[in-house]
Amino acid sequence: MHEVLPVAETGQRETFLEHLRRHEQHETTYLEMSRALAQSGIEQWTVDTGKMTMTFYDKADREMLVEQIK
Repeated sequence: MHEVLPVAETGQRETFLEHLRRHEQHETTYLEMSRALAQSGIEQWTVDTGKMTMTFYDKADREMLVEQIK
């Protein structure tokens, strides 16, 4: 567990996607990714094992990305 991260008030989708791509390419640690996503306005993400998806949400609970899990 890590400290509570401040989340930007507004979701910045393009910045969020860039941080996520960097993490998927193993360029960041989990904590670095978490900090970057919070700075991009991502408040939480959920995993649906039935649908095999991961969904990222901003502070307004808007879906910023729904991604298929492989």
